[in-house]
Amino acid sequence: MVGLLAGGHSGVPRYAQSLARALDEISREFTELRLSLITTEAGAEAVGARTIEVRPLSVRWGRLNRGLGRIVAEQLAARSAETDLLYFFDLTGPVLAQQRPFVATAHDLSHLHSFGRFRQLHKRRLIPWAARHARALVAISAFTKDELVQHLRVPAEKIRVIRSGPGMMMRPETPIPATVPGGPFVLFVGNLTESKNLPLLIRAYTRANIDAALVLLGRPLERYGDIVAEIARSSRRARIHVIHDATDNEVDHFYRAATALVLPSLYEGFGLTALEAMQRSCPVLASDIPAIREISGGGAELLPPYDESAWATALERLFADAAFRDELRARGAETVARYSRSQTAREVRLLMRSVDLTNPKLVPHHP
Repeated sequence: MVGLLAGGHSGVPRYAQSLARALDEISREFTELRLSLITTEAGAEAVGARTIEVRPLSVRWGRLNRGLGRIVAEQLAARSAETDLLYFFDLTGPVLAQQRPFVATAHDLSHLHSFGRFRQLHKRRLIPWAARHARALVAISAFTKDELVQHLRVPAEKIRVIRSGPGMMMRPETPIPATVPGGPFVLFVGNLTESKNLPLLIRAYTRANIDAALVLLGRPLERYGDIVAEIARSSRRARIHVIHDATDNEVDHFYRAATALVLPSLYEGFGLTALEAMQRSCPVLASDIPAIREISGGGAELLPPYDESAWATALERLFADAAFRDELRARGAETVARYSRSQTAREVRLLMRSVDLTNPKLVPHHP
C-alpha cells in the first residue's frame, strides 16, 4: 500500500504529514498491512518515518510541493508504484492508471463555492472523477461528508468520517523568534485568500480599542490583493504584520505567544488551525460556520462571519477580560482532548484493511 505526499505548510500537507507520522508510529499494531510512503525529500524529512518504507520521488521540480507540480508527480508515482492499494491524502486519484484501486481523502469542496476559481480549475474535473472511482472516501468532517453526498452525489455508505487530530506536533518550549511582535498580538494562521474573510478581520481589528498587533501568517493566494488593499486603508496598518513563510517551529512559537487565534473564515472543511491553537493553550475566536461548529464549537468563541462589529467587540473583551481568556483556554483544552493523531491513523488503517480489492465496494467494517 502506498500513500502519496508532497509536503508543504498549508492545511492538506500538514494533515498528510501528521497522519503519515501517526501511521508510522502505530505500524506494529497492523502487521498484516505493509505501508510505503511516496513523497519528496522535504516530505520525507518532515515525516521522519522509522518503520514504514519511504520512497522519495526521483523528480526534482522547484515548485513540486504545491499546485500542478505536486499533482503531476503523484500521478507518475501512482502509475509506476508496485502496490495493491493506493491511498491519497487529498481528493485525487490515479488518472494515469485508472484501473488501480485507491482510497482518497476529502477535506472540503471549496471549489464548488466559488473560492479559488482559478487556482482550483483542475479540481472541477479531478475531484468528481476521484469521488466516483475511489473504492472508499475519507471525509475529515461530517460537514464534508454531507457536501460529498449533496453536491457530488457520492453514496453515503462509501464515505467514512475520520476526523484529524491536531495537524502540528507539540514542540519543546524554546525562545520566541525575533519575528514575533514585542507586545501582545492576535494571530491568523492559514492561506491568505478570499475564503478566510481577512478584510473583515482587518476592519474589525482597526475598530477595536486594543493595544495589540495583528499577525497574518500564511501563503498569498487568490484575491490576496484585497487583503493588501484593506491593510493600506487601515489607520493601524503599521501594526499589521504579514508573514508569508514560517517553519513549523516558528508557527508553534506564534501560537504560544499570541493572545488569541482569530479564524474569521467564510468556509472551512475542518479548521485545523483552531485545534492546533487550543493544544497550545491559545484562546480561539472563530466564525460560526458548520465545520467549525462541528469540530471546534465548544472550544472556541463563535462569531457571525459577516458581523464586523461582533468581531471588534470580541477582540476588546478578549484583552479586557482575563477570566474570558482563561475560560477559552479551558474550553479549548477540553475540546482538543477529544482528538488524537493515533486514533485517526488507526481508523485509516482499519478502512484500508476493509477495502475489497476485487470488488469496488467495502467489506463490512468492524472497528
